[in-house]
Amino acid sequence: MGMLLSFLATGSSLADDHAAGRTLRPTAVAIHIHEEIADQRFVPKLVARLQGSLAPPIVTIPTKMDLEPFRPTFGLMDARPLLDALIGSIDWRRDGTVVRFVVIADDMQMKPARFNFAASAGDTSTPFHLSIVSLARLQQLTDRTAQRVFKLIAKNTARLMGYASSDACLFAFPRSISELDATPENFCEPDLAALVAAGIARSPQ
Repeated sequence: MGMLLSFLATGSSLADDHAAGRTLRPTAVAIHIHEEIADQRFVPKLVARLQGSLAPPIVTIPTKMDLEPFRPTFGLMDARPLLDALIGSIDWRRDGTVVRFVVIADDMQMKPARFNFAASAGDTSTPFHLSIVSLARLQQLTDRTAQRVFKLIAKNTARLMGYASSDACLFAFPRSISELDATPENFCEPDLAALVAAGIARSPQ
């Protein structure tokens, strides 16, 4: 598969003692924007939201990759083979604490779900921390698209770094666009304090 993904040189680091053994401290959040996304006006607004809520640097990377081998003749793209291919394409020994998001236009599913807004792989026991975000059901007006994608990236950054103890506020699992839109845009206490201490979230200004 022809694939160009930029790499960030990083070293792994555990969170401070408050979250040691439970979470990892992310060194960056890298958002790969697939070239087939025609309307990318949401990206600056997305980055601004993430910079206000997450502690690590936010990097956006224009990405070329051939998705055709993963597109079925009928139905939705199966996210699992694409996740596997992406995991195999990245040197996670250098990038082990970079949380990577690949944003694509295709609709997708991770069976048995009928569809997925996002599909992720990785936790504190794996060298990879990766999520695919599908815009197929998310893209609307620029502000609304940025808001929806922000919620998925902020939540899954924390999940991939090992914070799995809550389903409150931003951690709620949306089963529809209306549920996603109704999800709060912030982490609630005591989650927020724990995420700030772990180097995942930023304290509100």
